[in-house]
Amino acid sequence: MQDRPAKPDATGAPYEQSAVEDKDGPIAEVPIGRHRGEKFALPSKIATVAGLCRRFDINLYKYFVLPGSDVARKLADVLIDVATVTDECEVPHLYYGIILNSWNAGQNPKPSNVRMTRLRKHPSVADFTIKVQASEQEDKGINDESTGRVVLFWAKITRNGIGLAATHLAWGEFALLPDKYQKLLTEK
Repeated sequence: MQDRPAKPDATGAPYEQSAVEDKDGPIAEVPIGRHRGEKFALPSKIATVAGLCRRFDINLYKYFVLPGSDVARKLADVLIDVATVTDECEVPHLYYGIILNSWNAGQNPKPSNVRMTRLRKHPSVADFTIKVQASEQEDKGINDESTGRVVLFWAKITRNGIGLAATHLAWGEFALLPDKYQKLLTEK
Protein backbone atom coordinates (compact mmCIF):
# COMPACT_ATOMS: atom_id res chain seq x y z
CA MET A 1 0.00 0.00 0.00
CA GLN A 2 1.56 3.25 -1.11
CA ASP A 3 -0.63 5.81 0.67
CA ARG A 4 -2.29 5.98 4.06
CA PRO A 5 -5.92 4.87 3.69
CA ALA A 6 -8.56 7.58 4.01
CA LYS A 7 -10.60 7.51 7.19
CA PRO A 8 -14.30 6.83 6.62
CA ASP A 9 -16.53 9.87 7.15
CA ALA A 10 -19.47 8.16 8.79
CA THR A 11 -19.81 5.51 11.43
CA GLY A 12 -21.27 2.30 10.06
CA ALA A 13 -23.89 0.08 11.54
CA PRO A 14 -22.88 -3.39 12.82
CA TYR A 15 -22.54 -5.97 10.06
CA GLU A 16 -25.46 -8.36 10.37
CA GLN A 17 -25.28 -10.41 7.18
CA SER A 18 -23.59 -13.69 6.32
CA ALA A 19 -19.81 -14.03 6.15
CA VAL A 20 -18.22 -12.65 3.00
CA GLU A 21 -15.98 -14.97 1.01
CA ASP A 22 -13.26 -12.73 -0.36
CA LYS A 23 -10.14 -14.27 -1.85
CA ASP A 24 -8.27 -11.05 -0.98
CA GLY A 25 -9.72 -10.77 2.51
CA PRO A 26 -8.37 -11.74 5.92
CA ILE A 27 -8.23 -15.34 7.16
CA ALA A 28 -11.49 -16.09 8.86
CA GLU A 29 -12.68 -19.39 10.19
CA VAL A 30 -16.36 -19.19 9.43
CA PRO A 31 -19.08 -21.75 9.01
CA ILE A 32 -20.34 -21.75 5.45
CA GLY A 33 -23.90 -23.02 5.18
CA ARG A 34 -23.56 -24.95 1.95
CA HIS A 35 -20.73 -26.97 3.55
CA ARG A 36 -22.93 -28.17 6.41
CA GLY A 37 -21.32 -25.92 9.01
CA GLU A 38 -17.74 -27.11 8.50
CA LYS A 39 -15.12 -24.40 9.06
CA PHE A 40 -12.70 -23.37 6.34
CA ALA A 41 -9.68 -21.04 6.45
CA LEU A 42 -10.23 -18.40 3.81
CA PRO A 43 -7.20 -16.71 2.20
CA SER A 44 -5.70 -13.45 3.41
CA LYS A 45 -4.02 -10.53 1.75
CA ILE A 46 -1.67 -8.30 3.76
CA ALA A 47 -1.08 -4.93 2.12
CA THR A 48 1.41 -3.33 4.53
CA VAL A 49 4.53 -4.23 6.47
CA ALA A 50 2.61 -3.21 9.60
CA GLY A 51 0.21 -6.07 8.79
CA LEU A 52 3.14 -8.48 9.07
CA CYS A 53 4.12 -6.95 12.43
CA ARG A 54 0.71 -7.64 13.97
CA ARG A 55 0.84 -11.11 15.53
CA PHE A 56 4.46 -11.29 14.37
CA ASP A 57 5.15 -14.33 16.53
CA ILE A 58 2.65 -16.28 14.43
CA ASN A 59 3.37 -14.57 11.08
CA LEU A 60 7.10 -15.32 11.36
CA TYR A 61 6.37 -18.99 10.66
CA LYS A 62 3.63 -18.47 8.06
CA TYR A 63 4.16 -18.55 4.32
CA PHE A 64 3.62 -15.42 2.23
CA VAL A 65 3.81 -14.59 -1.47
CA LEU A 66 5.69 -11.29 -1.54
CA PRO A 67 5.62 -8.85 -4.48
CA GLY A 68 7.71 -10.06 -7.40
CA SER A 69 7.52 -13.70 -6.34
CA ASP A 70 5.31 -16.55 -7.50
CA VAL A 71 6.18 -18.87 -4.63
CA ALA A 72 5.07 -18.70 -1.01
CA ARG A 73 8.02 -18.59 1.38
CA LYS A 74 8.20 -18.61 5.16
CA LEU A 75 8.55 -15.07 6.53
CA ALA A 76 11.46 -16.17 8.74
CA ASP A 77 13.32 -17.25 5.59
CA VAL A 78 12.79 -14.02 3.61
CA LEU A 79 13.62 -11.46 6.31
CA ILE A 80 17.10 -10.01 5.80
CA ASP A 81 19.04 -8.35 8.63
CA VAL A 82 20.58 -5.10 7.31
CA ALA A 83 23.63 -5.92 9.42
CA THR A 84 24.43 -8.56 6.75
CA VAL A 85 24.00 -6.23 3.75
CA THR A 86 27.24 -5.05 2.15
CA ASP A 87 26.16 -3.59 -1.19
CA GLU A 88 23.32 -2.00 -3.17
CA CYS A 89 20.40 -4.11 -4.34
CA GLU A 90 18.02 -2.97 -7.07
CA VAL A 91 15.48 -5.69 -6.26
CA PRO A 92 13.30 -4.86 -3.25
CA HIS A 93 13.42 -7.30 -0.32
CA LEU A 94 11.98 -7.43 3.17
CA TYR A 95 14.62 -6.17 5.61
CA TYR A 96 14.81 -5.53 9.32
CA GLY A 97 17.27 -3.59 11.41
CA ILE A 98 17.96 -2.38 14.92
CA ILE A 99 17.75 1.39 15.28
CA LEU A 100 20.95 3.00 16.56
CA ASN A 101 19.58 6.56 16.48
CA SER A 102 17.05 8.72 14.67
CA TRP A 103 16.85 12.47 14.19
CA ASN A 104 15.03 15.12 12.20
CA ALA A 105 17.63 16.24 9.64
CA GLY A 106 16.32 19.78 9.20
CA GLN A 107 18.18 22.77 10.60
CA ASN A 108 14.83 23.81 12.08
CA PRO A 109 13.00 20.52 12.74
CA LYS A 110 9.69 20.35 10.86
CA PRO A 111 7.41 17.40 10.02
CA SER A 112 8.21 17.89 6.31
CA ASN A 113 11.97 17.35 6.83
CA VAL A 114 13.63 14.00 6.27
CA ARG A 115 14.14 11.89 9.40
CA MET A 116 17.45 10.04 9.33
CA THR A 117 17.13 6.68 11.07
CA ARG A 118 20.46 4.89 11.42
CA LEU A 119 20.45 1.11 11.73
CA ARG A 120 23.03 -1.40 12.96
CA LYS A 121 25.08 -2.20 9.86
CA HIS A 122 27.74 -4.56 8.52
CA PRO A 123 31.31 -3.66 9.62
CA SER A 124 32.37 -3.03 6.01
CA VAL A 125 29.58 -0.42 5.50
CA ALA A 126 30.10 3.14 6.78
CA ASP A 127 26.45 3.61 7.76
CA PHE A 128 22.94 2.38 6.93
CA THR A 129 20.07 4.88 6.97
CA ILE A 130 16.33 4.90 6.40
CA LYS A 131 15.43 8.27 4.92
CA VAL A 132 11.72 9.07 5.01
CA GLN A 133 9.79 12.22 5.83
CA ALA A 134 9.83 12.90 9.59
CA SER A 135 6.03 13.07 9.97
CA GLU A 136 5.60 9.63 8.36
CA GLN A 137 8.24 7.99 10.57
CA GLU A 138 6.87 9.68 13.69
CA ASP A 139 3.34 8.50 12.82
CA LYS A 140 4.76 4.97 12.90
CA GLY A 141 6.47 5.52 16.28
CA ILE A 142 10.01 6.18 15.04
CA ASN A 143 11.41 9.20 16.87
CA ASP A 144 14.47 10.41 18.79
CA GLU A 145 13.79 7.81 21.52
CA SER A 146 13.58 4.77 19.20
CA THR A 147 17.11 3.53 19.90
CA GLY A 148 17.20 -0.25 20.21
CA ARG A 149 13.85 -0.85 18.49
CA VAL A 150 13.46 -3.04 15.40
CA VAL A 151 12.09 -1.65 12.15
CA LEU A 152 10.90 -3.78 9.20
CA PHE A 153 10.84 -2.38 5.68
CA TRP A 154 10.34 -3.39 2.04
CA ALA A 155 12.89 -1.56 -0.10
CA LYS A 156 15.70 -1.40 -2.60
CA ILE A 157 19.09 -0.64 -1.08
CA THR A 158 20.93 2.32 -2.63
CA ARG A 159 24.17 4.23 -2.09
CA ASN A 160 23.95 7.13 0.34
CA GLY A 161 27.22 9.06 0.33
CA ILE A 162 29.73 6.53 1.69
CA GLY A 163 27.05 4.28 3.19
CA LEU A 164 23.83 2.55 2.18
CA ALA A 165 20.21 3.63 2.52
CA ALA A 166 16.58 2.80 2.02
CA THR A 167 14.90 5.95 0.74
CA HIS A 168 11.48 7.21 -0.34
CA LEU A 169 9.61 4.37 1.36
CA ALA A 170 5.86 4.53 0.87
CA TRP A 171 3.41 4.60 3.80
CA GLY A 172 2.89 0.83 3.87
CA GLU A 173 6.50 -0.17 3.22
CA PHE A 174 7.88 0.21 6.76
CA ALA A 175 6.78 -0.36 10.34
CA LEU A 176 8.18 -0.46 13.85
CA LEU A 177 8.01 -3.97 15.29
CA PRO A 178 6.08 -4.04 18.60
CA ASP A 179 8.35 -4.35 21.66
CA LYS A 180 6.94 -7.74 22.66
CA TYR A 181 8.22 -9.35 19.41
CA GLN A 182 11.71 -7.81 19.29
CA LYS A 183 13.41 -10.77 20.93
CA LEU A 184 12.34 -12.95 17.98
CA LEU A 185 14.76 -11.03 15.74
CA THR A 186 17.39 -9.78 18.18
CA GLU A 187 18.21 -12.94 20.16
CA LYS A 188 20.09 -15.32 17.90
